[in-house]
Amino acid sequence: MISPKILYGLYFVAFFSSSVMANIRDDRDYTNLLIDSVWNASNSNSKLQIHIPKNLTVQGGYEHRDALFGTPEYGGSIQQKLYYADSTMCDYSNDATMGGYPERNPKGPWKPPYILMVERGECSFVQKVRNAQKVGAAGVIIADDRCKCFHADKCTPDNEDEECEAREPLMADDGSGADITIPSFLMFKQDADPVKAELKKNHMVRLEMAWARLNPHQRVEYELWDVVDDPRTRAFAEEFKPAALALAEHARFTPHLVVFDGISTGCHPGEYDEIQEDDMMEEVMEEVCTDMCTNQGRYCAAPPDAEDSQITGRDIVRESLRRECIWYLYGHDNGIGEEWWNYVATFN
Repeated sequence: MISPKILYGLYFVAFFSSSVMANIRDDRDYTNLLIDSVWNASNSNSKLQIHIPKNLTVQGGYEHRDALFGTPEYGGSIQQKLYYADSTMCDYSNDATMGGYPERNPKGPWKPPYILMVERGECSFVQKVRNAQKVGAAGVIIADDRCKCFHADKCTPDNEDEECEAREPLMADDGSGADITIPSFLMFKQDADPVKAELKKNHMVRLEMAWARLNPHQRVEYELWDVVDDPRTRAFAEEFKPAALALAEHARFTPHLVVFDGISTGCHPGEYDEIQEDDMMEEVMEEVCTDMCTNQGRYCAAPPDAEDSQITGRDIVRESLRRECIWYLYGHDNGIGEEWWNYVATFN
């Protein structure tokens, strides 16, 4: 019998701020496994498109990012008129529906069903979407307010002195998003700005949020996001292994190993130099980074909490890569990976 506590570990996404986390992913070559950003959203499972006005329609749809909370309409779509709240929607109020764009004449609330565009910033993504849900939105578009460095050639910042953002925000659950039932996307600034401008002219915009069916092979696909030193991992592997093997070809399992991004934490050369305030601080950071990181400070992990533990963060990064290699060799092709389950249950 699998305990509820262990089942809870079957699928979870750790919440982490400022996008400082990264996961190890399969790079189709186990001799060159790379650690990449935790949210590599090619959006192959979703689509964002504007149908009215036609001058805002983009072939193939808009680049965007899906939220890791809410309930997408997998295999379906939502196509509705779009309202712009002209606020961050961090504070809940029914009066909010009386403002925004397009303006109504006579003045009145947003008429459902509709999709709501809100500004990024000031509170969590979950809080914004929750408040939008409370006032009747069927879906939410978060308008990014900062240019991304990888969009520097096509994005114009609001202020000339504003620096581009190196990493895109992760629309993660802040731990309270279980009550969110509507879907939400992040729309990048260079795309959101023209949409807001159109709405501020009091012109109608009709937007579509669409999702592909996630199980085209008629099998269950599930994932485990894990930190190597989590004490629940071994228990999970031991207890769930029989179920995973029994599911066989009817399911596909994918493990993900979570580590810190050394660039964002200031341990990677070049980035590291910019945050040093004095020689003493530099020595402290150098010692911390040496114990936590590999690859000259590029990939890092926090050491176990136990004071008597001899394991370093560097050891955890190496073990994460080892497990990813084992999965690539013995589990990637069939999605079962009996040898991976054996290894994790034995060496944890």
